[in-house]
Amino acid sequence: MAYEPPPLISRETPRSQRRRRRAQQQSSCCCCAIVAISLLVVIIVWRGPIFSVFGRHSRDTQQAGSTAFPLELSVESPAYLRFALIRLAAVMTDPQGTRLSTAANPPQVTVTRDGQIVSTIGDFRTIGTRFDRNSQSYVAHWPVPWNCPAGEYVAEAKIKITNPAAWGWETEETRRQRRRERRKQTEATAPEGEAWCVARTRFVITGLAPRADIPKGTCVATWEPDFRATGIRRPDGTVGDWRAMFDWCEFIGADTFWFRGAVTEVYNGSLSMEHPFNEENITAIPQMAAEARHRGLRFGAWASAYSTYPTKSNSGKPPYDYAKDISRASGAIRSLDFVSLLDKRRVNHVANFLARIQADPNVDYLGLDYMRSDRGAYELVDRFTQEMPLRLPNGFAQWSRARRWGHVAQRVEREWQKDPRFYDAWNWYRAHLGASNVHDMITIGQLKKPLWIFVLSWWHGKQHGQDPIMFTDAGVGLLAPMLYQVPNRLHFDTMARDWNAYLAAGQVNLCPGDQMDFYWHQKTLRPAAPEEFYDRIITAHGAKGKGYLQGGLTLGGFLHDINRAQSPHPTWPHPGTEWALAGGAAFSTIRMDWRVFPLVAKLEMPTSAPLNTTVEGQLTIENTTKKPVSRITMSLEKTEGVELAGTLESISLRAGDTIIKKVPVRVKGGHGDRANRLMVCVRIKWPDDDYGPDVRRDLQPMILVMDYVQGK
Repeated sequence: MAYEPPPLISRETPRSQRRRRRAQQQSSCCCCAIVAISLLVVIIVWRGPIFSVFGRHSRDTQQAGSTAFPLELSVESPAYLRFALIRLAAVMTDPQGTRLSTAANPPQVTVTRDGQIVSTIGDFRTIGTRFDRNSQSYVAHWPVPWNCPAGEYVAEAKIKITNPAAWGWETEETRRQRRRERRKQTEATAPEGEAWCVARTRFVITGLAPRADIPKGTCVATWEPDFRATGIRRPDGTVGDWRAMFDWCEFIGADTFWFRGAVTEVYNGSLSMEHPFNEENITAIPQMAAEARHRGLRFGAWASAYSTYPTKSNSGKPPYDYAKDISRASGAIRSLDFVSLLDKRRVNHVANFLARIQADPNVDYLGLDYMRSDRGAYELVDRFTQEMPLRLPNGFAQWSRARRWGHVAQRVEREWQKDPRFYDAWNWYRAHLGASNVHDMITIGQLKKPLWIFVLSWWHGKQHGQDPIMFTDAGVGLLAPMLYQVPNRLHFDTMARDWNAYLAAGQVNLCPGDQMDFYWHQKTLRPAAPEEFYDRIITAHGAKGKGYLQGGLTLGGFLHDINRAQSPHPTWPHPGTEWALAGGAAFSTIRMDWRVFPLVAKLEMPTSAPLNTTVEGQLTIENTTKKPVSRITMSLEKTEGVELAGTLESISLRAGDTIIKKVPVRVKGGHGDRANRLMVCVRIKWPDDDYGPDVRRDLQPMILVMDYVQGK
């Protein structure tokens, strides 16, 4: 069945919507005159639909005496999504209908909602206009503020009229009224004294609701390296072919597998504009997708959208327009390894790849990584400074390119704390371009299957030009915030608070994840690094209270990347299987929170125990459904330093029942490299059956629960 886009977000009543549609995109002009002490409002008229204004814009002049108002204001569309940079065009004319291009005081534009001025990016309440020779109008761009409330907005421009008596101040409506009344046509009386003309136009800001076809409790294992046909270690230690990737998915209970498919990577030979990606990974996708379907897993493949490899040279790569950096010392400009966000050829190439894999019926998800600019990206400077409301030095437009780019680089990289509003504008503009490009990819590729994007977590993504609201409005179905590469736990908790303060439950679909890496978990031993890994995933999810979404839970989580579990280097001193089990336990916690299992379970071990002794843990299992669950089995996973000291017999639970089981474990010694902090993990299984509408039968009927005990 074809995917239908999510509905637009609207909080208007039907009656309000009808009123808005009648008034939509109309332009108003009013003139108020001061005579002696009193203030006289001469005329307030909503002029015709904005589309008729577009027709008038194509003419430089009008017939003498045909213009009733000095100023018109228009927008290009009646509605905008929240990644839009709204173009406002003001046309100034003289009484004879000739457009003015050299106004001493060009119009200033303000935007209001419910009568209150809305500050935009950079904390601007009023934005100036510049004359655009192509459209013969004064143009301003209003960036939609971050996470802007949906609703109707009114833009207003105002100019002072020095000769009000020269204007007729009459509209088609008033002329028609006189004709109907058969009155003699006369000139309308013009006001005396000082006059101001105000033009208004309306537009609506809306958004896309998150996709509803992504299952709750979606948990993903990823594989980032290139495809390997053989030589992959399985969870049991044996070595297999590429199918071992899916053995890891089953080991941790992932229901989805994501693979990096399209990457511009030049190590052997060259790539071209006709063939911009390595084909080895792409040609492996059909067999991998078929294997995933065979095992009951969902499958997705992603493109590295703007990064290319190697990172120190673009030799042999397709001749894209690459992002630019500038030397602060010499002003020299050099190319980076990221493709520029301005290069539309890259948009087409990525869109074509996604459309290609979408055609495979075994592919469920389409993905993007590095959907952003890198550091630098100063090729954006000229458009950024022309389109965004900014405070720039006098004469900036006449500076040399090196001086312009160097000025922006200085303010972005070294003065971002001194002038956070300018830095915020730079981040917004990059996010706007990125979301616009994603929207174009979806349109060009006619993408219907859910699209996910890996996003960075600092300042809920905006520090890197990635905004979850913008991406969702562009059509992204699932966002995967990366929880890794943070310097410490305090920094991670700050990131979680930033996300929670910015996003509310129901605004976007989130699936945050972490990678198995001892270094990026600060080589912590107490707690153990896999223990910290588990805790970061469930903290972001919201299992401990305030997660990444205010007032709710994230849709799922991901483990990045399972290749690390079969390689000892990034996970030492903890084996890869222990990291994988910690990830699987996080998946189980997410799903238990969503009640997509018939059971919820918890394992509690003593805080500490002497080495070479036996201790008892407490395993609590509850049946949360209205049906009995029989033949529930429990087994202790093989982890370093612990072994089962008894038996775990199968049980059955009636609807709503809870049972507490003792888990006897012998704690062994000799693990000083990990401070004798040892994982105890229990795998719980039950028969597949219909346990009610909320329970997902496409998942493995399996829960992993874990706890750590400190050996003394």
